[in-house]
Amino acid sequence: MVKGKAMHKQQNLELTGCQLTNSEMESKSRRKFISGFSLMIGGTAAATLLSGTAISVAMAYTPDIKSTLNDGNIFNQLQLQLLKQICALVIPKTETLGAAEVDTHGFIDNQLFHCHNKSEQEKNVQLINLIESVSNKQFSKSFITLHFDKQFQLLTALDLGEKPFNQDQRSDFKSLKQLICFGYYTSEVGASQELRYDAVPDGYQGSIPYKNNEASWGSQGLFF
Repeated sequence: MVKGKAMHKQQNLELTGCQLTNSEMESKSRRKFISGFSLMIGGTAAATLLSGTAISVAMAYTPDIKSTLNDGNIFNQLQLQLLKQICALVIPKTETLGAAEVDTHGFIDNQLFHCHNKSEQEKNVQLINLIESVSNKQFSKSFITLHFDKQFQLLTALDLGEKPFNQDQRSDFKSLKQLICFGYYTSEVGASQELRYDAVPDGYQGSIPYKNNEASWGSQGLFF
């Protein structure tokens, strides 16, 4: 799984004897992030996910620990709670906070609202509703209240496109996982705690080139 982040304070920084303006620093960091993210999900998928204003919107998002207390822009409250649990399964909490703890679910709701068309928004809503529907049919419980093992079992079937899911739904879940990854690794926690990074005065910067024996673009999550 690719992990990356680009974020800077409004200032100049001297590097290797040359002066970089803020806009030049931002451009360089974004190129690094796009390059690294493309390694994880493929160039075509990355180009689609990061097109238009996607990166600017992502960097501007402020996590909200109370995001599941109300309806979002795209998802209602229950759907956001379910999405939060999916995020927790895809990138779980380990030594560092996981995707759920950094409000990746809120990020996805915001990103879909600002950067994706109606069809893509509805596809993600339908996927969340599908997971809830299958959970109720198979286990007579909401996905949120299922034991971890049952949640994992259900998402594994979806990830493989096994019954009761199909290959189209598997593809939709893959797209959702890419959004989860995008959201987590553009968060400060995902970038500065999960990644080795070069320090910028009063800020941080991800997507740094690495060697094979260094921790950088590895995965600690599920379904990747």
